Amino acid sequence: MSLLSQHDLGRVAFVSDSVPVILPVNYVLDGNMIVFRTDPGQKLAEIPMRQVAFEIDGGTESNAWSVLAQGLAREITNAVGMRYEALRDVPIPVQAPGEKVHWIAVDIAQLSGRRIH
Repeated sequence: MSLLSQHDLGRVAFVSDSVPVILPVNYVLDGNMIVFRTDPGQKLAEIPMRQVAFEIDGGTESNAWSVLAQGLAREITNAVGMRYEALRDVPIPVQAPGEKVHWIAVDIAQLSGRRIH
């Protein structure tokens, strides 16, 4: 969780038409939720209400690491409730062009990682 909270660029993985897809997203970790924004398109069409994987990695030649989070994704753009409203107030840096008006939250159910020395 510490590594997830220290970074803001990761990859979300899901299955679309029986084919694995992995796409980069800017994100923020808030509690047990990974939150990112997106525009209409493949992520918005395929990810909500499905199990997804989310991965980050980094390191140097002598010390590498990776973190894998898995859980249920939900679109929270119009979700009602204080928790969802608070998540939508969290600033998420966005590098890709577009307004990114749709919010997706992944509730982490499983978390694993590894370090390679």
